[in-house]
Amino acid sequence: MDKGKMSAVHYMLELLDSRASLVLLFASLLAYLYFRRPKNLPPGPLCWPVIGSLPSIAKTDDLHLKFLEWQKEYGPVTYFRIGMLDAVVLGGYDVIYQALVKQAEVFSSRPVHLAVVTKITNNKGIAMIPSGPHWKEQRKFALVTLRSFGFGKRSLEARILEESAALREEIRNMGGKPFNITRMAQKATTNVICSLVLSHRLEYDSPHFLRLMEDFNTISGTDFINMPENIFPFLRHVLNSADTLIKAIDFPVDYIKAQIREHERTFDKNDIRDFIDAFLVEMKTQDQSTSTFTEEQLVYTVFDLFIGGTESTSNGLRWVILLLMVNPDIQQKVQAEIDGVLGPDQSPSMSHRAQLPYTQAVLTEVFRFACIVTLIVPHTTTEDTNLNGYHISRQTIVIPNLWSVHYDEKLFPDPYKFDPTRFLDERGQYKKDEHVMPFSAGPRVCLGEQLARMEFFLFFTSLMQHFTFKLPEGASVSPHDGTTGGVRSPKPYDMIAVARN
Repeated sequence: MDKGKMSAVHYMLELLDSRASLVLLFASLLAYLYFRRPKNLPPGPLCWPVIGSLPSIAKTDDLHLKFLEWQKEYGPVTYFRIGMLDAVVLGGYDVIYQALVKQAEVFSSRPVHLAVVTKITNNKGIAMIPSGPHWKEQRKFALVTLRSFGFGKRSLEARILEESAALREEIRNMGGKPFNITRMAQKATTNVICSLVLSHRLEYDSPHFLRLMEDFNTISGTDFINMPENIFPFLRHVLNSADTLIKAIDFPVDYIKAQIREHERTFDKNDIRDFIDAFLVEMKTQDQSTSTFTEEQLVYTVFDLFIGGTESTSNGLRWVILLLMVNPDIQQKVQAEIDGVLGPDQSPSMSHRAQLPYTQAVLTEVFRFACIVTLIVPHTTTEDTNLNGYHISRQTIVIPNLWSVHYDEKLFPDPYKFDPTRFLDERGQYKKDEHVMPFSAGPRVCLGEQLARMEFFLFFTSLMQHFTFKLPEGASVSPHDGTTGGVRSPKPYDMIAVARN
C-alpha cells in the first residue's frame, strides 16, 4: 500500500476515533447528569436519559389509570421524568392533602418553566401563574369582587334561574325528539359567567357565542402539559404543536379585549356594573408602572373565569343526566323529593338544599363518580422539600391523581357503582364527605367553586322539576366511558326530554 493510501486510512481511523470519543463523551455526560440525582427520591418507573419515563406512558390515553397502576406498584408518591423534567404523581387522599394543604407553601406554585404554559398565559391571569405576591393579590381581588357581584348570594341565584329558564325553553323546542345537550349546557353555564363579568347575557344563536363555545371546547379538551415543547424545551424553536391551542385562545382573548374597550367607553364610576368595571376602577387608582392591575392581567383573568366557569359545570350537567337516564329509579326518587318540597311551580333556591338530602347525595355522587378533573392541574414545588419520607426537588412538577381518591375502595366501597346512598346517614340525611374534592384543595382550590356548586344544584333541580330524561329507543350508553382531556367528558349521547307539566 503506497504512502497516500496509508495516510488516508490513518485519517479515516482518526476521524472515526474522534467521533466515537464524542459519542462516548456525550453518553458519559448524560449518564453523569442522570445518576447525579438527589438521594432518597421516591420510587418509580425506569427513567431513561433524555426521554425520561415517556416509554412507560406512551400511547396511554387515560393517564389517571396508568398512574393508579404506578401507585399500586410504587406507593402513593411516584417519581418519574417527563422527558427532561422531574415530576411526581400523588395518589390517595392522605398524601394529596398533605401536599396541597399541610405543605401548601411549598406545593402551591405552577409549572411556568414549561414553554407552552408561558406562551399561552404570558404569566398573567390567576389559574396558571406562579405563587407569590402577584398571585395572592389578584386571587384576593377576584374573590372579593365576585362576592360583591353575587357569589354565594341570592342575587346570583336569580341570574342562574333566569338562565335555567332559557335552557328549559331550548329543551322544550326539541319537541320530545332526540337531541344532544352539550352545546345547550355550555351556553347556559357560560352565560352565568357573562352576567358576572360583562353584566349581560349572550343570545344562544349569536355567532360570537357559537365561536366562543367551539374555542372553549378545544381549550378544555387539550392536555397542553404533555406537549413536546414542554417535555423537551429546545423543541420550541422547531415545533409548533401548540398552534391549534393558541389559535383557539386568540378569538376569546380578542373578544374580551373588545368588551374592555366597550366598558371603558361607557364607564361610570358611580355605576360599577360587573367584574371588568371593578378591575378598571382598581387600575385607575394604582400606579401602572408598578401595579399588577394591568389590562393584560384583566384579559387573562376574565379568560380564566370563562374557562373555569364553563366546562366543569356544563360537563357536570351532562354527566348527571346520563347517569340518571341509565338509573331511572334514582331519577324518580330525585323527582319525588323535589316535588314534595317545591311542587311544580316554585323555583328552587339554595335554601332548599337542607330539605333535599337525596338530591344533594346524587350530586355529590356525580362529582365522585364522573371525576370531571381526573388529574388536578399540575402544581410545582418552590423549594427542595420532603413528602411522605422522600426528597422532592425544587421545580418538580406535582400531579395529584384525583381519580385515586374518588375510586379508592377503602373510602368508597364498590366505587364503580353509582350509589348516592353512600352520602346519606341512617336517618336519610345528607352527610358531607371531605374525600370528595372535585375542586381540588388548599390555596389553589378552584376560584369558582361556590359558583359551580350553586349552578349545579339550581340547574339540576330546575331540570328535574320540569323534565324526565330518557334514552332514545334502542340507544345504549355506558356511564363508565369518558373522554379525558383537560376535563373528563361523557362520550357524546342523544337524549329525549319528556315534559312533566
